[in-house]
Amino acid sequence: MVTTCEVCKQSVTDYRRHKSLHIKESHTCEVCNKVFKNSTRLNKHKLKHLLKKDSCEICNKKFAPKSYAGHMRIHSGETPYECDMCGKSFVNYASYKWHMSHHSGEKPYKCDMCGKSFVNFSGMKRHIFIHIDEKAYQCGVCRKSFSTPYQLQRHVDHKHATEKTYQCELCGRMFANQEILRSHTDIHNKPYQCDICGKKFSKNPQLILHQYGHDKKYKCEICDKAFATSSRLKLHLMVHTGKKPFKCHVCSNSFSSLQYLRIHERIHTEERPYKCEICGKSFRRKDHLVDKHMRIHTQIKPYFCQVCNKCFNRSENLKAHMKIHKDKS
Repeated sequence: MVTTCEVCKQSVTDYRRHKSLHIKESHTCEVCNKVFKNSTRLNKHKLKHLLKKDSCEICNKKFAPKSYAGHMRIHSGETPYECDMCGKSFVNYASYKWHMSHHSGEKPYKCDMCGKSFVNFSGMKRHIFIHIDEKAYQCGVCRKSFSTPYQLQRHVDHKHATEKTYQCELCGRMFANQEILRSHTDIHNKPYQCDICGKKFSKNPQLILHQYGHDKKYKCEICDKAFATSSRLKLHLMVHTGKKPFKCHVCSNSFSSLQYLRIHERIHTEERPYKCEICGKSFRRKDHLVDKHMRIHTQIKPYFCQVCNKCFNRSENLKAHMKIHKDKS
């Protein structure tokens, strides 16, 4: 494949090798011959080769290091995760957790709209959006519909960005026309209120999802923290026992859950799977993209002061603001 060099505009067939001619001090990877400007970038790159798939000496299947140890248990017969009820044991924690749900028949997450029950919260959460009106959030310009105000706001900013002269009286955000402003105000109109904590929501399914957080019948006897399922409580107890069965194969750090391990491993692999479609910036964690970064683009401010109606994009900013009213009183 012929590529044009961005520096000298010469057409070359091996751009990686050619690029090294423009670098004063060449730092070349011995594995793939890729060239870097400094040793720091080269060392980070080398780590990717170290983390590439390992080949099983028994069956020749290839696995990433984080999966390789679990695979080898198949050949060794090692099953470290044992069920306390029937004695059956499993190669990995995910299989063990799934097995336990069948034992107990526990499906604590129930959809209040259709009665269907689920083993875990994520399954119920995916299901409940089936009941959301498809035209709940409609674009005032092109009439395209979205299931969440966040998706609508992102669409408006990306597709209909023009001169903005219409201002929201609640949060101060500017919009291109009156129709878009009306669509935006749905974010502030929250008629569905939680009868337990008073928090308000714009749609009933959002309220239902929130209320599941209050139904926590499994209580930790050590710190009194409560959880919705027994499996979540067991995972929490590792905090007190110090048990961290999930070990990183690169730096040997250990974690109490597989989820925390997966997030940690992205530090070594430099993997950032959650990418902003607007500016291209990537993140290791989904909540960092959705709950923090995207509000820079959308300027959505879901946290508002009930005293003066001032809005904020983060809960901690609202808490800091509330101190002003407390000091005045």
